[in-house]
Amino acid sequence: MNKVELVKNNFKKFYIDNGPEAGILQGTKYEGCATHCNACMNAIVRITKPVSILEIGSYHFHSTKTMSKGMDEYLNEDDGLIHTFEIKTGGYDGAGSTAGLPKRISQFFWYPYNTEYDLWKFEDPGIFYSAFVSYNNEQLFEMNSEILKEVSPENGYDLIFIDGDHSYEGVKRDWEHALEVSNEETIIVFDNIWDIRLQPVRDFFDELKTIKWDFEDWNDKYKTDNMVQDTGISLTY
Repeated sequence: MNKVELVKNNFKKFYIDNGPEAGILQGTKYEGCATHCNACMNAIVRITKPVSILEIGSYHFHSTKTMSKGMDEYLNEDDGLIHTFEIKTGGYDGAGSTAGLPKRISQFFWYPYNTEYDLWKFEDPGIFYSAFVSYNNEQLFEMNSEILKEVSPENGYDLIFIDGDHSYEGVKRDWEHALEVSNEETIIVFDNIWDIRLQPVRDFFDELKTIKWDFEDWNDKYKTDNMVQDTGISLTY
């Protein structure tokens, strides 16, 4: 059984409904439903038991910490690793803090891409690599690849969570980075595929010719119970 089937077949058993989280979906058939990203990632971690995780998009470390909490069920607190990448210290509002994070979590920074997503990045003095504006996206990709490969585990990450640049080019670049540091057993999770405001993420996910699941059957079944998931999962092939 591949990991997508493993998640699909076991999600109900592992999912812990902690109530609505930060976002409300718009523009799709699940409009008005709350998001449950943290609960979703916690369940996926506990089902697939990754020892190494890559997260693209740290923000306030909510999903980072809930993934680490999931790892606590099968690893000692000093074991395993979560590498989380961001473009600005503290996330886009600067309020995220690394204080008190579990030891297995390490934050890194890389270059933003020149895309239409998060336009504040072009004027924000807090961008870690502010020189990104001087490079084209091909050059930025190569520089980000070097940064990522320098810290990635030799055999690749077991789980990769893509929640960074939500433009079509941005999510495509993040997928390509994910492939660089994955293996044939890696499961890749995309956040925000069920909101019309982030349609480019959905468009890219739909184009993938991989084994994948968009939670639609789950969402249809549990919509009235307020357990809609705004994620999609994929293998690397």
